[in-house]
Amino acid sequence: MQTIAVETIWEGPALLGESPLWDPGNSCLYWLDIENARLFRQKQDGTGNQPVTDSLDLPAPAGSIALSDSGELIAALGQGISLINMETGIVTALAPSLSGDACLMNDGKADRYGNFFFGAKHLKETSALAGCWRYSQGQIVQQKGHFTVFNGPAFSPAGDRIYFADSPSRKIMTASYDQDYGISSLPEVFVQLSETDGYPDGMTIDSEGCLWNAQWDGWAITRYLPDGTIDRKITLPVQRPTSLCFGGKDLKTLYITSASTRLTPEEISRNPDAGALFKLNLDIAGLPETLVNYLD
Repeated sequence: MQTIAVETIWEGPALLGESPLWDPGNSCLYWLDIENARLFRQKQDGTGNQPVTDSLDLPAPAGSIALSDSGELIAALGQGISLINMETGIVTALAPSLSGDACLMNDGKADRYGNFFFGAKHLKETSALAGCWRYSQGQIVQQKGHFTVFNGPAFSPAGDRIYFADSPSRKIMTASYDQDYGISSLPEVFVQLSETDGYPDGMTIDSEGCLWNAQWDGWAITRYLPDGTIDRKITLPVQRPTSLCFGGKDLKTLYITSASTRLTPEEISRNPDAGALFKLNLDIAGLPETLVNYLD
C-alpha cells in the first residue's frame, strides 16, 4: 500500500458523503451528503485564501450529480432525476418516479457523449430490485440489469466501455458502451475484491485509462490498470471512502468523499475523520467531466 499526504479540506462530518464533482468553469467542487439531503459547494478564489463552502438543502436525498449545459446540475434525486440551480435554490423535477418506493437513486455520472447514466439502490440493501437508466436529451431509457446497490459508473477515455459495481457482490463489472444505446454487451467481471478490500463504491477514470475506485470499509482507494491489475493502492484515514473525482486547474488533484453513517462508537474512535472531505495531489491527470446535454 502506498502512503501519500492526504489533506482534509472539509471536516463535516457528512453522514454519507458522495458524488464529488469538479466544475472547471467556476473553479469549484460540488459534493453531496445523501442521508442529510444536502448539496455542498466549495469555491476556490485562486488567491490561496481559505475556500468558501456553502450548501443547499434538497427536497429528497440525492445520490449523484453531473454538470449540465443549462448551467445547472442534473441530479439522481429521490426516486427520479431533477435539475438543481445552486444559485436560486430551485429544484425542478424532470422524471420524479422511476425507481419505485422500495429503492432510492444512487450513483451516476455523465458519459463521454453528454448523457447522464445513473442507478438506484434497494433501501434495505437486501434485494436486487434496483435498476439503472440513461438520460439523453430529455429521453430516459432503462438499461438491462438489476442491482442491490448500483455504484460507479465510470467511462473509458474513448467512451466505449463502462465500469460499474453492484457493491454487495464486491465485483467491479465492465461492458461495451454505445453512444446511442448505452450498455451494449453482457457485463463481465473486471475486478473481484476480497473481504479485506471492502466493497467497491464510487469510481473515476484518469487520462491514462486507469480506473480509480473508493473502497467502502477498505480504508483505501485503488488504481487499476486497464487489464484489471492493481497499479497502486493508497491508504486513507477513514474506513469508508465513498467516491472520488479529479479536479483543480491541471486535473491532478484527487478529491475524496467519505461516510460516518452506521459506524459504531468503537469504529468512530478508530477513524475520527469519518465523513470528512479530502484531497491529495497526484502525478497523473484526470479527464474533464462532460456536460450533460439538457438544452435542445
